[in-house]
Amino acid sequence: MIKRSLIVLLGVTFLINFNGCRGSSVVLKKPATPIKRVAIASFTVSDWGGSVKSGSVGSNSVSNLINGTLGKLVSSTEKSLSKRFKVKSVKKFITNKTYQKLGSEKVLTVYTPVLRKKSMPVFTTVSRELKGGMIKPETAKALCKTLKVDAIVLIFSEWTVKQGGFIPITKAVSKNVFTMWDRDGNIIARKRIDKMGTKTLGAMGIKAVNEDTINEWGDTSRQSLEQIILSKEVSGLTR
Repeated sequence: MIKRSLIVLLGVTFLINFNGCRGSSVVLKKPATPIKRVAIASFTVSDWGGSVKSGSVGSNSVSNLINGTLGKLVSSTEKSLSKRFKVKSVKKFITNKTYQKLGSEKVLTVYTPVLRKKSMPVFTTVSRELKGGMIKPETAKALCKTLKVDAIVLIFSEWTVKQGGFIPITKAVSKNVFTMWDRDGNIIARKRIDKMGTKTLGAMGIKAVNEDTINEWGDTSRQSLEQIILSKEVSGLTR
């Protein structure tokens, strides 16, 4: 009986871990009132272990290519959010001094969008907290109050590659985590979706990273975030 229970427990654990690699979601606490107005407070991209840069060929700076996608990603994510919520655009508050001061010291190696000559802040110095969309409840409350919204959105996107096949071809992969905090300092939703690009970028550890192929990471992030926003876990917060 004990052996059988152990097998079942291991099976459940495997399923949780297996599904978590592709996508996972949870509504953590139902907000006291429906969420109507939101803002993206943080948007970060991590080139995991230098996966995008490593083995890249071409004359373009990979860092510049990644930076060049971020403003577009913010705009596309706000457009997706506007299908469910009223959205306060980052461009309208990026220069707000209180918003900027709420940010933490940037000690983590991540990319953040630069709009109106101001970089979007991060709100933690701990890597696992950044990846999990974790901030202090007091910070979430202060951000909602400063931006005059019902909830703030934190987005973390990890960019990497997938190699496989008889000849180990390389494709782009993004792992996207969307977290929402309400004005009361509660996490009300967190959802993750991982997506692989369709184009073969190279093989044997060598890949082309240029103005065209960088969109493989940008597009998988955009598609994942739109899927998250339109999911019942997130869209249901308006009711």
